[in-house]
Amino acid sequence: MARHFPLPLEEVAHQAVGLQTCLNPGLWLDHFTEWEERRGELKRAEASDKRQRIPRSFNFPELCQLLSAYRNRWDRMLDALRTQNYIVQKFTLRAASRVIVGLGAESVLETSIRLHRIYGFPIIPGSALKGVTKEGKNESDPVFVDIFGKSPPESQAGKVIFFDAIPANPANLTLELDVMNPHYAPYYQGVAPPADYHNPVPVFFLTIGPGSEFLFAVASREKHLAERAREWLIEALTEIGIGAKTVAGYGLWERW
Repeated sequence: MARHFPLPLEEVAHQAVGLQTCLNPGLWLDHFTEWEERRGELKRAEASDKRQRIPRSFNFPELCQLLSAYRNRWDRMLDALRTQNYIVQKFTLRAASRVIVGLGAESVLETSIRLHRIYGFPIIPGSALKGVTKEGKNESDPVFVDIFGKSPPESQAGKVIFFDAIPANPANLTLELDVMNPHYAPYYQGVAPPADYHNPVPVFFLTIGPGSEFLFAVASREKHLAERAREWLIEALTEIGIGAKTVAGYGLWERW
């Protein structure tokens, strides 16, 4: 049976025409923002209407329950690794700026954001966290090799696991709409020189809002490797950032 959670303020107007927000924000974003009810029929929504229909908040009772249940499952996974003699380093960071992960994937908004495939809330893949942690490091350093491994022909598996980062607190977890506004699209496409008569083409995209708290974790059977990986990951997230547009100040995190 389909379940629904209470509508945020920006969705109240749509309830009057029979639309309800589904429990999975990712499903709503990918499918239900595309359509609206007009005069008793489903019609494709205008771009501006689609943007108004995007779920932004996760602070609703049923969503909070799902996030809490998923966090408990995540914690139990870490506990299971501890029983296998893994040293787990878990910590919480807060987004200091807007964070963009998964921008290049397909979406009804032309750009995308990485959401959990089943539950629909934003996550940061462990592969992305591992990648940003490696940036700027000396790859010949024995500690680097132990943490990340080595490519062929001298293949060696890394000894540290980087887990997906998940929301820590649904009360402050938000999605915020942002926009890129390229003025010289024909020039970027290589078909014409830049000129003032070119029209700007706004490109809207979703971000994780500042203040959103996420849980991060790394694990290794060797304590010094787990601790060093944690230090490097925090350093990367707070100084470099993760995701797209980090050179413009996006993707930064902070302790508090």
